[in-house]
Amino acid sequence: MTTEAININGNVVNVKKTSWWLTYRLEILIILVFLLVLITFLISFITRRDTVSIPITSTTSLPIAHCPISCSIHTHLPPIDLVTVSISSLARDLSNCRYSSTDLVRWYLMRIDAVNRRGSHPLYAVIETNPDALTIANMLDQERQITGPRSSLHGIPILVKDNTATNDKMQTTAGSLALIGARVVRDAHVVDRLRQAGAIILGKASLSEWSNFRSLNKSREGWSARGGPVNSAYVANGDPLGSSSGTAVAVSAGLCAGGLGTETAGSIVAPSSVASIVGLKPTVGLTSRSGVIPISRFHDSIGPMGRTVEDVALMLEIMQGIDARDEATQQVNAIRHRNYSQFLRDVEGLRGLRLGIARQSINVTKELEGVINKTTELMRSYGATIISSINISSFDSDQISDDLLSLLMINFPEDIANYLMGLSNTTMRSLTDLIEFNIKHADEEFHPLFAPNQDLFELSNNASNISYANQSSLLNRTRILGGQLGIDLALTTYNLDALISPRVDSPLTTMAAAAGYPLIIVPLGYHQSDGEPYGLTIAGTAWSEAMLIRVAHGFEQASRVRDQRRPQYAERD
Repeated sequence: MTTEAININGNVVNVKKTSWWLTYRLEILIILVFLLVLITFLISFITRRDTVSIPITSTTSLPIAHCPISCSIHTHLPPIDLVTVSISSLARDLSNCRYSSTDLVRWYLMRIDAVNRRGSHPLYAVIETNPDALTIANMLDQERQITGPRSSLHGIPILVKDNTATNDKMQTTAGSLALIGARVVRDAHVVDRLRQAGAIILGKASLSEWSNFRSLNKSREGWSARGGPVNSAYVANGDPLGSSSGTAVAVSAGLCAGGLGTETAGSIVAPSSVASIVGLKPTVGLTSRSGVIPISRFHDSIGPMGRTVEDVALMLEIMQGIDARDEATQQVNAIRHRNYSQFLRDVEGLRGLRLGIARQSINVTKELEGVINKTTELMRSYGATIISSINISSFDSDQISDDLLSLLMINFPEDIANYLMGLSNTTMRSLTDLIEFNIKHADEEFHPLFAPNQDLFELSNNASNISYANQSSLLNRTRILGGQLGIDLALTTYNLDALISPRVDSPLTTMAAAAGYPLIIVPLGYHQSDGEPYGLTIAGTAWSEAMLIRVAHGFEQASRVRDQRRPQYAERD
């Protein structure tokens, strides 16, 4: 406050003048409060960007911790083993403020930098990382401190196969240079659900280009023009199998907490088998395929891949759901569970089950025979009844494989065109466009060993003129052979809860593909010759994910196979 002399009618008068702050202090305080509220709202909005605001209920019993201070420990050395740590362990540590999601993302990014494209045995499992991952992690850390975690996946870094759309700064290309720069209009439905649950999309995993549906004549899988050759973390020059090669290797080598893969016929379970991880291919329609680059709308499925059965169950809880953009998810007979963790019953889950071993049409070596016998004895010791050899005539037929391939070739041109039409910033609109692009860019798009041609593309393009009547006939026949006369017949004939096979290339994989049935694979052993892993395939009827998780968890906990050997090309530098 100041005093000012002024002249009024010739008289000098001293007037006390009030400062502008005192005059307008109330208005200023109101403005400051408004700005504070606005900033808080914007932070909350940005944290949940690219999501639809629908509630996701946590399905686990993890404690909700409201952290009063930052949980970051600011160290380059993680206090956990990224090769072995489980999602549930990470979630508990985050809730207990042992470290932050920002720390976790930083550790995974450093690990990717160290082993993905460097060293004498680079893995090439990750095509690109999310440039916003650290920013998103920091926002989710702040949200955890204020309101607690959204779910058990809150702040957990997940890798997504590069055929699954993310509406962010990353590409979605199926490993092809043809889709570089193309823009998707929205996240894939499963990605959207993961973001809503608080998961961090860490990056894109590599794959066999076009999900292994471009070339028949190749020496190994896992190669793409964009990502290069995915390498096994267990075996030098080992075939990582495909098409979800990058996801499997990344999960196994500790480059992420979990990952997404897609399967049409073996593309989740096969790479999971040789990476010594757990992979689940859900029933077609349990998880939405909208936003996923397709092969066939009748057979494609997208599922979780993790180091443990529990990891897979936690991801499936979030991923599954009905989607208006995917008709397959709207089936009235679908059996869904909001909580798949309830079926994790340890070794007690094996008690009272009847399981049948499918040996038909597979090469059972002396070594494998010994593993089968030990597996049988182990599961029987925990109360399971094992039918050592089932015999179903359709398991010996090659007809289903031939018909399935023909059907996929018929479906692909239409399904890929429908996907391409939804993209912007690209001239690719049909399978013909993709074929012509590859011809023009042959030096980059073909590899003499890994992808010498595009014969499958060309055969499929020529098969597109087959009548819909033939397509419908093939679809019905393969579904019956795989389901009613295949897996279902075996289950009912022997009164089984599930079928198991010691080889991923058994008829079970093909039949599940044809019928749209689920599969899960869990580590079974390591070859004596080179240490390459292999898995136990477990199959069931439609919507039997609960039973498959129960069987897989029981065997996993009884055998502890993954704990027996670390991936030799994924050690810390």
